[in-house]
Amino acid sequence: MTLKNIKWPNPSGNGDSNAPRPQPDTGNTKWRTMVGLLIIYAAAVLNWQWIWGVFSLYWIIPDFFTGVTYFIEPIARKHTPILYWLIMITWVAFSVVMFFPSVSAPRAA
Repeated sequence: MTLKNIKWPNPSGNGDSNAPRPQPDTGNTKWRTMVGLLIIYAAAVLNWQWIWGVFSLYWIIPDFFTGVTYFIEPIARKHTPILYWLIMITWVAFSVVMFFPSVSAPRAA
């Protein structure tokens, strides 16, 4: 299945959800993306668990405003509210666990 055959949800409910989207300007350097990649590399090398919590929150905060989250496929709050909120709660819980990994780690007997 190609991506062009997927019907992406339109959170506003107006217009064609499969209308062509504007392409990003490729002439600019994507500094935030490059910094994010460097942070991921540092987190992997230095075993920073908390950074995954930060990234998870950064990825889901816009989903609260748009009403659409992406987990395997787009999930719209308008059409599948229970699944949408289940995914959002899961991501927030994951973020909290990543901020406090010692609490979630199994204790030695």
